[in-house]
Amino acid sequence: MSPTAACGLLLAASTLIGVVATALARVISHKTGILDYPDARKIHSRPIAYLGGLGICLTMLIGVALLGWMNPLYVAGNQQLIFAFIIGLLVIFLVGLWDDVAGMRPIVKLGCQLGVAAGLWFAGVRIERVTVGFGEPLGLIAQGNASLIAAVIRSLPSFLLTVGWFAALMNAINLIDGLDGLAGGVCFIASLSLAAVGLMIAPFGQGLTLGLVLPVVAAGACLGFLFHNWHPARIFLGDSGSMSIGYILAAASLVSSTKAPALLTLLLPLIALGLPLFETVFSFTRRILTGSHPFKADRRHLHHRLLDVGLSQRRVVLVFLYVTFFLGINSVLLAQGRSVLLLANVGVLGIGVLMLIEYLSFMEKRRNEMRSGENVNG
Repeated sequence: MSPTAACGLLLAASTLIGVVATALARVISHKTGILDYPDARKIHSRPIAYLGGLGICLTMLIGVALLGWMNPLYVAGNQQLIFAFIIGLLVIFLVGLWDDVAGMRPIVKLGCQLGVAAGLWFAGVRIERVTVGFGEPLGLIAQGNASLIAAVIRSLPSFLLTVGWFAALMNAINLIDGLDGLAGGVCFIASLSLAAVGLMIAPFGQGLTLGLVLPVVAAGACLGFLFHNWHPARIFLGDSGSMSIGYILAAASLVSSTKAPALLTLLLPLIALGLPLFETVFSFTRRILTGSHPFKADRRHLHHRLLDVGLSQRRVVLVFLYVTFFLGINSVLLAQGRSVLLLANVGVLGIGVLMLIEYLSFMEKRRNEMRSGENVNG
């Protein structure tokens, strides 16, 4: 069976598993009372099951187990890598679940994320090289018989970039998880983009690998979850789910990109996951500039602002899915070597997003002025 056919079969199987696993998670959530109750910041009006992360994790574990059946030789030679991924996934899920149930200080949660990312780096899931300008790729891992101190210093940039990448993705997915179907839909499209790129750069004759299985199963898990999460949602991801998906996508992008040309190692996942990453940078920058705590949740995210100007939940989600699809197509174009077209497309999109933000600011200012005028006249 060709890798493309195997990925298609795996996507169908993981979608079905995702539907069943999420239904099971929903039942367990109601039985245990792990529910998301409405408050002033949230837009739902009734308690919703909050264990979507359990469905995601169950689907991923079964998907990785299927890899052992479909390509046992690969699994036999990469046991440490696969074991490290599974342990990291379980730890991230439990950290997110703890935060959902009992609450956790942001700095503690970030520390757990960095700790898991560090473990993955030592297991070999890491950024090993970057391209500066148009020159030769710069290796970030010490080679040969370098001394311990020299090896640590040489490998430090790789370590910092890797743990930063994991933390950024986990928090990025968490930040966009604010509307029914938003995080699941965005991650579904981004996962498919990573899988398509993985198929293009996969070594010939190797069959299914972890770099292919992770984005394919993640896409199936997200699609299965969407059957229960599309508006009106019957279950939410919670921190356990959003952090788990962020972790999976971060690992998938690094495992698959190690075989890509050096220039693509970071650009491919950056483009495919551009929307949640942009939202993360934009939100943190906005909070710092306004004197707010960078980790304090608010209702100033882009999807909240689109709601405030009158768009429905489904329309806002469809806008985000369109942008993610656009970026995913461009990541595939980049993998095919069409960098000029890619830069033009991404540049146009970036200008459009900035114009949208400026338009939203203008509309909010006008609305506030009208409300002030009504108060004065009243």
